[in-house]
Amino acid sequence: MKAFSLSEEQIACVIGAAAADELARRFNRHADFLTIAAWTQDAPLGRGGLALDEDEKVACARRAASLFGLDEDYLSAVSAEKIADWARELTAAVRHELKSFSFKPAARIDGDVAHAHGADAIYQDAAAAANVLAGRRRLLSFVAPHSLLGLELSLLTPNLLGIEAIDARRMTPDELSSNLLFGDVLVATPTLWRYMMQEGLRAPDNSLAVSFGEPMTPELAVEMRTSGFGVLREMYGSTETGLIAWRDNPGEAFVLFDHWRRAGDNLLRLCPDGEEREVDAMDLLAWSGDRSFTLSGRRDGAVQIGAVNVFPDAVAETLRNHPHIEDCRIAVGRRSDGAARLIAHIVLAPKTPPNERTARDIDVWCRVNLRQQERPQIYNFEIETGAEA
Repeated sequence: MKAFSLSEEQIACVIGAAAADELARRFNRHADFLTIAAWTQDAPLGRGGLALDEDEKVACARRAASLFGLDEDYLSAVSAEKIADWARELTAAVRHELKSFSFKPAARIDGDVAHAHGADAIYQDAAAAANVLAGRRRLLSFVAPHSLLGLELSLLTPNLLGIEAIDARRMTPDELSSNLLFGDVLVATPTLWRYMMQEGLRAPDNSLAVSFGEPMTPELAVEMRTSGFGVLREMYGSTETGLIAWRDNPGEAFVLFDHWRRAGDNLLRLCPDGEEREVDAMDLLAWSGDRSFTLSGRRDGAVQIGAVNVFPDAVAETLRNHPHIEDCRIAVGRRSDGAARLIAHIVLAPKTPPNERTARDIDVWCRVNLRQQERPQIYNFEIETGAEA
């Protein structure tokens, strides 16, 4: 089991990433990517670090304890000044006993519901990922490790393979290009891959690229191969289900990992304890055999933007709370690089002028009331939703 263990430093990184997510969810506090990446062992919980007030500190401590399957008040008696203080306590606890993990999905349509998974199931997923990433020298990750797939792919999988796990979130594309070595694997979401391609990331021979969280497009895959990543692996799974399948190219079908079976139009998980559990996939699956499928759209109407499940109807409902908006409909468009973007079709309140100032006012309001992935990139003012003014 040592291969599946997490170091105190790794647990500190998980705590920092989970704290950032909790602050965004509960307190509408949003930090930029590089700031969150610096929330590691030595980051102070107060001034000069996370800058937590008492309520925020309690919420982040509870989130950290719950993530590792402990009572949410496990850290309440700990006198903590830095993330390292929480990490030390949690490391001791999970080394004594770790039965489960609890993850919150990126989508927030169901409130603050967390999904619990047995630790053995998480280890099973990591072992499956290790099988398709074997032979690598190091694993560098550009994703936060507090999500189910982030933890499995960024930390547990390299630990199982016995290779170095490197947090690359604080590296610029130039620094990353300089640090990548022959035989490395780099983990990122398609949104982050697009950013790195735009910034001119170059990889040495025999580098492997791993992607998850949103669909990979053929155009992006071509760019990644051209930049030096000779091998691609796209992973499929979710916070609710765990890691399910993988493929090499966007045009191919996904192939089930060995602990999954087809059950009619759905899925059957073969659990480590021998139990067989039927699971509802988050997407509609178009089967091309007993072990392969393609995706035919979400069951719940979500669209994936930046590895986050966004619900257009929920975004439209939020926008209707703006004083200048009488009605709103959200459509999903595609950028030239294939990435999804939201388009807001808005009916303005009476006497509100359909001008640039109004659009700016709505956009500023969206920055406060919506997450980055939920914010529309285009505003269309219309007489009625569906009929442009």
